[in-house]
Amino acid sequence: MRIRRMLPLLVALGMIYLTACGGGGSAGDGRPAGRSATPAVDDPAGARASAACAAQVRTLRLVTEDIYGDVARAGAAAMRRAHPGLTVDVVADAHDDPSLAAAIRADRAAGRGVDVAAAGLAMLPEMAGDLGAQPLSARSLRASYDQRALGLGTVAGRLVGIPTQLTTLALVYNQDLLERAGVDPKTLSDTDGVLAAAERIRATAGGIQPLDVITDGQQGQLLLATLANSRGIPLQDDVGRPTLTTAATREAAAFLARIGGYGPQPDLPILALARFGPRRQTAMLAMDLRALTGNLKIVAGDGARGPRIGMVPFPVLPGGTFRPVAQGSALSVLATDRCQREMATELVVTLLSPEFVADDTRASSSIPLDTAAVGALSAFYTTYPQLRVFLGTVGSLVRPPSWGGALGGQVAGALSGQVARLLRGADPTQSLAAAQTEAENLTR
Repeated sequence: MRIRRMLPLLVALGMIYLTACGGGGSAGDGRPAGRSATPAVDDPAGARASAACAAQVRTLRLVTEDIYGDVARAGAAAMRRAHPGLTVDVVADAHDDPSLAAAIRADRAAGRGVDVAAAGLAMLPEMAGDLGAQPLSARSLRASYDQRALGLGTVAGRLVGIPTQLTTLALVYNQDLLERAGVDPKTLSDTDGVLAAAERIRATAGGIQPLDVITDGQQGQLLLATLANSRGIPLQDDVGRPTLTTAATREAAAFLARIGGYGPQPDLPILALARFGPRRQTAMLAMDLRALTGNLKIVAGDGARGPRIGMVPFPVLPGGTFRPVAQGSALSVLATDRCQREMATELVVTLLSPEFVADDTRASSSIPLDTAAVGALSAFYTTYPQLRVFLGTVGSLVRPPSWGGALGGQVAGALSGQVARLLRGADPTQSLAAAQTEAENLTR
């Protein structure tokens, strides 16, 4: 699932003012059993290739989606500095998972080996299968890497991708409007609390719409999957078939239909941000954390003229468990030759350097998966304290659906389209049935 880096939103965001107005409740730790944040590693600084392999390998090839291109090029430059004479080719032309898979296959058909790939989390089963991602060891990572995230990179019991650039859904709110309506942000942790807040806002905010929800791109699937996962029910069964008409998805669809009933929902993030920010037409906004806060310097630039803004993770269904769906990338090693694999592993460790992780968080507010990077970001989190709550989500995040079949890459967009129709007033039961049929047809 691709995360799109947005262009600067000066017009849309210039009036928003981020403050230290708390967030509602804790996301919880949620660590998988037996996995700590920083377990034992072979070298605190991470794995390095042997001297013999470093002398033997002259070229590495890294293929990535364009969203990871800046980090990939910085990591390649660091590898060249560490190993004079080494060539690191970075190919960052792919726009999504299917085009990345096609690029890897084209390289192989042309006799060019791919050593490292940075792919979307949803692509990892394909990486582990047809594309030949090699098993990785957690012991090769830096001691500072937050290994609670490694479950996202594990397929069929094998670690085949090291997660990076993680993000998830956020519920953003105008603190001033919530206070005026008598809403405690702590009540926004589940959908009943959000609906109760929406009713109070509608009754007190003078025509301001309570909540906007974004379905652009694959955000509709992310909304549906995050809600259903809070009941422990994913959108697909153990063999990857769609399960879109469960009790959990019906409950999720009913909630989204209620939200759609409050008024028209914008199709694009920039429109939603304009409505939430300078126009002050909405009190709450649900959208991807990275898309929302990719321009924090602009967001904070207008000082006290803007409203006070708070953030919490997207809510769970009533009585549900906090298990939000992650978006992001994972680094996989495809090299099979021993020395190429050693150098490829060192490249992965380099790409996960704390300085690169911290720089990416400053630029796009991805969740930093390195404790040293978190320490280096103290000033960033002092400026934007609402984002701290997302540091606690790492151990609870789950991988997005991975749809098989020749047309599986189209399922997320198709589901998002059905969610958008639901928000525009379509019947929830019929929308889910149509989504099930469409997903079945695309994954055959």
